[in-house]
Amino acid sequence: QQSLYSGGKQEVLHRLLLPPWQRVLWKPQPYQDNHTDATFLDELITNANFSEYDFWRIVRDSVAVSQHCAATVVFLAMFCLTNYRGVRLRWMLLMDLLLGAAGCGAMLSTACYKQWSESGVPTLTAFLVQEARKVTIVSTLSALSTYLRICFLFLTAIYTLSPILRTLTQTISHDTVAAMTICFLSLHLCSHDYKFVNGIDKPFGGSVSLNASMFVSVLLTSRSASNLHVALIMCCAVEIFALAPRVFRQVRLTSETAFCMCAFVLFALALFLLQTLNTLLAFLFATVIFGITFVAPLTFMYIQRFKNHINGPWDEAVPTNRHDKMGR
Repeated sequence: QQSLYSGGKQEVLHRLLLPPWQRVLWKPQPYQDNHTDATFLDELITNANFSEYDFWRIVRDSVAVSQHCAATVVFLAMFCLTNYRGVRLRWMLLMDLLLGAAGCGAMLSTACYKQWSESGVPTLTAFLVQEARKVTIVSTLSALSTYLRICFLFLTAIYTLSPILRTLTQTISHDTVAAMTICFLSLHLCSHDYKFVNGIDKPFGGSVSLNASMFVSVLLTSRSASNLHVALIMCCAVEIFALAPRVFRQVRLTSETAFCMCAFVLFALALFLLQTLNTLLAFLFATVIFGITFVAPLTFMYIQRFKNHINGPWDEAVPTNRHDKMGR
C-alpha cells in the first residue's frame, strides 16, 4: 500500500511539473498525440447552423411534389381510358387543347402581372388599358402567326412520326411494358427537379426525369390503336412532362396562392379520372397525396427534435485567403 501511495504521489508531482499543453504541432511536448486538456469541451457547439422550420412552409414546398404526381396520374389515366375503356379520342384531344390553353394563359397572366408590379401603375385594369393601346393589329398578327407556325410544325412532326413510334416497341410483351412503365415512372418521379418548380434552382436539372418520362410515353404508344392516338399521347406527354414544370415555376414565383389552386385543380382532375377507372385506385391516390402533403412534413418536423450536430476544436480548419480577408 505504501508503494502504491508513493507511486501515485510521484505521478501527481510529475503532472504538476509538466509544462502546460499547447495546441500547436511544431513544438515538441511531453504529451501523447491524442492528449486533450480540461478546456477541450469548452468550445463545444451543438446545432450551430440549426434553423427552425415552419410547418406550413414545408407544406407549401411539398405541393410541388403532389402536383407533379397528380399530373403524372392524369397522363396515365387518359391513356388507360382511351386505350382500354373505349373513351373516344376527341376527349383526349379536348384534354390536350385545355392543357395547352391553360399553360399559355398561365404564362401570359404571370408575365402581365410581373410587368404590372414593376410598372408602378396603381391598378391592374389601368395597366391593361395602357398596354392595349400600344398593341397594333400588325404586331398581334405577327405574334399569332409565329405561335401558330410553331404549333403546326410540332404537331406535323409528331403525327408524321406516329407510325414509327407506334411500331417501335410493338414486339415487347405487355408484361414487360407494364414493368418498364412502373420502373421508369418511379425513376421519373424520384429524379424530377422539384427545386426548379419551387423557384430555388434557375436552370432545369431534371434531364434524367424528362428522358424517363419520354421513354414511358414511347412504350405506351406501342399499345395504341391508331396513329392519331399516338400523336395525342405524345402531345399530352410533352405538355405534362416537358412544358408544365416551367409553367408551374412561373406561377409559383408570381403567387403561391395561385400555385396551390392550380395544384388543387390538377389533383381534383386526377382523382376524377381515377374514379372512373377504379374507386380503390382513387382512394389510394388520395391517401398518398395526403401523406406527401401533410404527413411527411409532420414527420420531418418530429425527427428534427433528435438532430444533434456538434462542432468543436476537432473540426477541420477552414483556410482563409489573406488577400480576401484584407479586401473585406
